[in-house]
Amino acid sequence: MVNNAIETSRNDPSGGPVETAPVEWPFAEGAALDGLLPASGEDMVTLALADLVQDSNGEIVLFNDSNLRRLALVTSASELARGQAPHHVTAAGENVTGFAYVTFDNGVTLYYEPKLELVVLSEQS
Repeated sequence: MVNNAIETSRNDPSGGPVETAPVEWPFAEGAALDGLLPASGEDMVTLALADLVQDSNGEIVLFNDSNLRRLALVTSASELARGQAPHHVTAAGENVTGFAYVTFDNGVTLYYEPKLELVVLSEQS
C-alpha cells in the first residue's frame, strides 16, 4: 500500500516552516477509481480540482508537457467564465498570456494551454 507518499510543509503566520506532516495517498493499491476514469479506450486523464494547488490569488496553471489531447477535471464548483487570458502574470509568477482559462464559483481560476481540451465534470456526491 502506498501511504505517506507525499509530505507537505505548513508555515506559521510569521512565514517560517513549522512542521512537515505526512499526507496519505488517498487510493489503496488496486482500488477502483469508479467515476473518476474515462470509459475504456478513451485517452483522457482525470484530475480533481480540489487536489490541485492554487496560489495566493486562487490561480492554478496547468502545463501540458505530456502533450495530452484531453483532460477531465472533476469538481463540485460551477463554471462562471471561460475564455482566453489577456496579458496576465499569476501571483506565482507564471505568465499565462494567451492561455485558455476557466473560472469557478469557488474563486479558483485554472489556466491551461490552449491545445488542451478541458472537460469539466460534475463531482458526484
